[in-house]
Amino acid sequence: MSPGSLTITVADRETTISMVGGDEWTLPVGPTLLVERELERADRPAPEQLTNALGIVTDHLDDVVRASAMVLNAPAVAFTGRHAVGLGRVERGLDTLPADYTLARPDADEVFRTLVAEPIADRLHNPGLDPADVETVIGTCCVVLAVMRRLERTEVMILDDIGMS
Repeated sequence: MSPGSLTITVADRETTISMVGGDEWTLPVGPTLLVERELERADRPAPEQLTNALGIVTDHLDDVVRASAMVLNAPAVAFTGRHAVGLGRVERGLDTLPADYTLARPDADEVFRTLVAEPIADRLHNPGLDPADVETVIGTCCVVLAVMRRLERTEVMILDDIGMS
């Protein structure tokens, strides 16, 4: 990736943003933490819970933007980590992602709308969704969508660089 591009690693309880050739920031929020706090382990989160989850990610990302407005002009944005890869797999409905996988914002929005409407028991049947991610996938959607919205991205890459295929 070119200088100024962002790699965003989504972990259980934090999200790390690394700028190629630049700084690194850690947001104290990840999918597991969102499920435990803002989403309150709800079977189907209420609209206000989803708004709060998206908002907390955006608030922390605003701190990064204040520290370095350059993130708004990143030439490319790539998500990594087990949770991001899991979201990509659900969007594709497959157990593996192509090396050049790009998630478009309308597709991310559609996956989000679909998953939040399903109770956990139904969500489990989505192709590509690992049973270990059935509860956290909505938190992952919140992280990815909040970043895409705040950085005004129409698409992001999801890199399966951890050998999960």
